[in-house]
Amino acid sequence: MHIGRSFAGGGHIEALCPCPLAPCGLVDTENVDPECDQHPPTRCKTIRTGHAAEDCPEYGAAVVVAVGRTETARQRIIDVACLEPEGFVNASILGAIDDYRAAVAHELAERIRCSERLRSYTDGHMGDMNEAADFIDPEVP
Repeated sequence: MHIGRSFAGGGHIEALCPCPLAPCGLVDTENVDPECDQHPPTRCKTIRTGHAAEDCPEYGAAVVVAVGRTETARQRIIDVACLEPEGFVNASILGAIDDYRAAVAHELAERIRCSERLRSYTDGHMGDMNEAADFIDPEVP
């Protein structure tokens, strides 16, 4: 079984936990990391989405990883901003903002690359969509 605590598929909760992700971006119940504070049954957290492993759509893990990168970069901006005394600007916030912008671009590109809706809508022209995603995020991992 693949499970997730985020609504509508894998999201920031799965992206930031230590559990290995299934190809869909959810957590396989057979590979739950015992150190995770979200997915082990002993944590008594609600599971909001899931499907049987044999019914896995096998897309979405890249989007979930990208969401995690965006959330981490966003938190870095907040952390750096909290270090600034009133009237001063910590120069490291500029790098944090650049990292956040890159993470958002990467997340958007992965959403394009992994979108089943776009695949059906473009009627075989997904190559054009992938080119657009590569333009948005040329540093594909």
